[in-house]
Amino acid sequence: MAERECIVCGQRPPFAPLFARDGFTLVRCPSCRLVFLDPQPGADVLDRAYYHDEAFSQALLGDLRAITLDRAREKLGHLGAAGLTPHGLRILDVGASSGAWLEVARGADAAAVVGVELGASTAAAARDRGLDVRTGTLEQVLPQLQDEAPFDLVTFWDVLEHLPDPRHELRLARTLLRPGGHVAATFPNVEGLYPRLTHRLFARRTGVWEYPELPVHFYDFAPATARRLLTGTGYAVEAVRTFATPYDFYRETSLSPQRTGHGRRRRALRAAFDAVHRVAYPVARLTDRGNAQFVLGRTAAAPPPAA
Repeated sequence: MAERECIVCGQRPPFAPLFARDGFTLVRCPSCRLVFLDPQPGADVLDRAYYHDEAFSQALLGDLRAITLDRAREKLGHLGAAGLTPHGLRILDVGASSGAWLEVARGADAAAVVGVELGASTAAAARDRGLDVRTGTLEQVLPQLQDEAPFDLVTFWDVLEHLPDPRHELRLARTLLRPGGHVAATFPNVEGLYPRLTHRLFARRTGVWEYPELPVHFYDFAPATARRLLTGTGYAVEAVRTFATPYDFYRETSLSPQRTGHGRRRRALRAAFDAVHRVAYPVARLTDRGNAQFVLGRTAAAPPPAA
């Protein structure tokens, strides 16, 4: 087996362990501070993830629909703050899920909206609502998309952290963009104030950390490593901004009773995380140290050589 190296800076092992849970270990590169899952899980583990969960697909069109549309409108706001609007653009969304962003972009007068989604049932449900969503990975549907290129904007909303090697998809996206076209992405910010404080205060002592989604998040970027990821794959970085993941999301996922336990332990942990949240979130908003981030890149003059 080839020796693993950091995808951002090329550093080789050893990497420093950062957090472990359920048999999965996050490590940190000592050179660029990229955080990643090492080793990565096998296909059998990911096949059981929510990507292929029929119930999750149905929830996206039911109980979660209002939430997904709200989150899609937030993406519209991120783009607008960076000086870009969907009006008149040909947009490709990788990891389109139920198509909420495609609906929002179409409503904002995009010229064309096309999605790619790995989950077959979720992609089919989007097509049932009249959206153009292709089933598979970006590489699998690339021949179809090449016939329809170029696009003005390729989006990866909460996607790149899920990929075994996000450099590959970013380079594929570049081949589909017009000269001067844009790529936009959102993902968590491991260097955000709240995750840094809760890791230092609670993760090692209790084995509970609200931040990581193991094993489906392969990488956890910070603004510095996000910039290096984009520049290393042929993009000029135009914007990097942080924002807040709603705290209620954590209360329903990594801080749920299934993760924190029950009884006195659960109440103590929830109270402790709640207290840090009340202090950290306002400070993070004022200092641009939110626990999620938005990045926007533009195709550079010439692509870098493939790794």
